[in-house]
Amino acid sequence: MGKTSSLCYSLAAMVALASAIMGLVVQNPTQEFGMLFSLMKEGVAGKEDMKAFDKIYEGNTGNTQQKQKYDADVANSFYNLATKFYEYGWGDSFHFGWRLQGEGHAASIRNSQNFVAQKLRVNDMEPVLDLGCGIGGPLRGVVRATGANVTGLTINEHQVARAYEITGALPQYMRERCHYKVMDYLNIQGLPENHYAGAFYMESSLHCENRTKTFSETYRLLRPGGRLVAMEYVTLPAWDENNPEHKELMRLHLHGNGAARTPSIQEAVDMVKAAGFDVVEHYDFMAVGQKMYGEKEFPWWGDLQTGLYPSIYAIIPSLLPAHPWVRNNLPYLLNALVKVGLVPPDVPRVAELMNEGGDGLSGLGKLNAITPQYYILGVKPGA
Repeated sequence: MGKTSSLCYSLAAMVALASAIMGLVVQNPTQEFGMLFSLMKEGVAGKEDMKAFDKIYEGNTGNTQQKQKYDADVANSFYNLATKFYEYGWGDSFHFGWRLQGEGHAASIRNSQNFVAQKLRVNDMEPVLDLGCGIGGPLRGVVRATGANVTGLTINEHQVARAYEITGALPQYMRERCHYKVMDYLNIQGLPENHYAGAFYMESSLHCENRTKTFSETYRLLRPGGRLVAMEYVTLPAWDENNPEHKELMRLHLHGNGAARTPSIQEAVDMVKAAGFDVVEHYDFMAVGQKMYGEKEFPWWGDLQTGLYPSIYAIIPSLLPAHPWVRNNLPYLLNALVKVGLVPPDVPRVAELMNEGGDGLSGLGKLNAITPQYYILGVKPGA
């Protein structure tokens, strides 16, 4: 057996062993470890060009908008690159949440989804929109909690195909209530106006700088009295645009998560108001976990950080693929597999991009400089 073949088998064995270990650790049950092998075999969705995506953010510093690109195009490119990695490392719901120490990552996901479902106040089979639905994890969570008939919109074709693949394996009750469309939420076409009882954004508006554009589209489609539940990325008072550490972490976050400039709390609330909504309440939902559990809270950014607690998390992280010990080493393994022709050349760089996003965002979270879920409830007047 030649040296190259031996190396190939050794690397393949390492990947298989790592996957087996991950399966023994408490994980989010919606994670698909097979997506890592899909990436290694087929590459990213849509044959996306990683170098072209990097160029969009070239020269950005701090909290600045990407260069002269339509927001939806940037989001589409990003999710071609990121979706399989997210599903492998995070699960089917691409968002955050807090939980009690000792609970698994899935508890964080449920806490946020159940909160959104509660605030929508919708009944069985009432029509609801999910703007920026990804592969449908939050949408399915809201359906399970409310029985609503939910239509999800995403700009990305791969995500819609994957959402239907997942939903197709579910009982008829879910299939009847879960729908997905390829649609730009900045320019929604073909949906009935003044029709929907509610709409929600689960951390999905971060891809557009002027969020009023998408909120205005939602306003048009909601019936009078319809409720908008927006879980928004915003900067918090601790954010310091003149602090070099803050600026570098923000740069990493924006590039690594395909995001546009992050607004302040007041800017985010004003964008909802500018779309025509009456803002009924707003607050940082990610701060609720601290109020509820105090020192026993596991914060939203915790799965992406090391040394969070002197506890079992220091030995066995609850979400192993997202932990720096694993994700920081993955690009090296993938680069080795590229050299022997087993992995497409762009895949290691995409893994690095995911790490940039994770490091930047969780670093800002640890500094209390950003939140991914600033809750804003808007109501369309006229009911």
